[in-house]
Amino acid sequence: MQVTVTGRHFDVTPNLRRYVDVRLQRLHRILAKIDKAHVTLAAEKRGHRAEILLRVTGHDFAVKDTAEDAVSAVDRVADKLEKRLRRFKDKRTSARKSGPRRVAGDGNGAERLGTLRVLAAESVGQGIELHEILRAQDHPIEHLTVDEALGRLKDLDEGFLVFANRGNDQLHIVYRMSDGNYGVLNLHAGM
Repeated sequence: MQVTVTGRHFDVTPNLRRYVDVRLQRLHRILAKIDKAHVTLAAEKRGHRAEILLRVTGHDFAVKDTAEDAVSAVDRVADKLEKRLRRFKDKRTSARKSGPRRVAGDGNGAERLGTLRVLAAESVGQGIELHEILRAQDHPIEHLTVDEALGRLKDLDEGFLVFANRGNDQLHIVYRMSDGNYGVLNLHAGM
């Protein structure tokens, strides 16, 4: 793994550079295919900030945190990155083991109701003949509470999550808004 360390508003000592390199090499225990890491250390009014941008084959991970000194900031941000990589690896391995079409459950105790196919079209509202489908994805519909759905959405790259409410079996969609807040859509057939 190629590690680049940059300092903003202070000089990065060779010892600190070595410490960052050793600390990030431990990430290979979690994922073997880490391409490169870019670490930015910055001195601020109230301590130091550390940011790590990690490139794993096909994915980027960005994590930042602050602490009183640079070493503590590196430790905190590396711990966050380890947790995120473990979640990423667990998602990949559990998806591989369970397969995409399993309906009974997902290993987290949530029962799936079925799947929802979402189609992205190039033109909307111009008649069915003019639509060109650019991508199609299957999204599992699981029995969750709204709080559980929001927790899962925070871990997903998607901007929404479809789920069946555990209390009343109604379909809902939680979505991430552009300002960082979340919304909930309640789906029901109009009579």
